[in-house]
Amino acid sequence: MPRMLPLKQWALDEFGDAAPSNNTLNHYAKHNMIAPPPKKVGRKWMVDKDARFVGLIATPTINRTDSPVLKRILSDGR
Repeated sequence: MPRMLPLKQWALDEFGDAAPSNNTLNHYAKHNMIAPPPKKVGRKWMVDKDARFVGLIATPTINRTDSPVLKRILSDGR
């Protein structure tokens, strides 16, 4: 069995008959609503076979008064 699955096939395994439409699945993939995040291979989204749908994940709020180092860490993790 392959390690990566096409997005639609993964959705059928994850959601069963209630799998979302292709447009919704593409939205999930683009906005990292699946963990681990899908990868675009050519024109298709590929998902790890053990991936799970996690929905929206909270992002930290960056204030104008935060130090430049903290802003850099919160914005890109470095």
